[in-house]
Amino acid sequence: SKEENKQLKKRYAVFNDAGKLVELKGFEIKRRGELKLVKVFQGDVFDKFLDGSSLQECYTAVASVANRYLDVLEEEGHMYDDESLIALLMEQNNMSRSLAEYITDGQKSLAITTAKRLAELLGEQVVRDKLTCKYIVCKKPEGV
Repeated sequence: SKEENKQLKKRYAVFNDAGKLVELKGFEIKRRGELKLVKVFQGDVFDKFLDGSSLQECYTAVASVANRYLDVLEEEGHMYDDESLIALLMEQNNMSRSLAEYITDGQKSLAITTAKRLAELLGEQVVRDKLTCKYIVCKKPEGV
């Protein structure tokens, strides 16, 4: 870390002699609550880490993956059909308790905000029990 007394999170990938990814720590690909787009991107990048016979060839292989995903972002996903694009941009969280319990505990999260908005839109009965929230993080419509 560049800052004094501030540690970096551990992040590493371990490959076996056959080139298979056998251990992963600290990356979004392993976490719940991350966009599928980020997980798929990281998985594709890790698949290229051992490509080539030099560091430059490895960087070139990884850069080709990064450029492909940059194209997805810059072209706003036009190369995907709607269902595939939504699957990449959608996130899902399971709430093991009722929304009221999370609010009482003072917790905040995107899933809780989503559940609150669902309750405003569809009524409180929708969020009384355990809930699975699926949502898409987006810029528009603005002000919502």
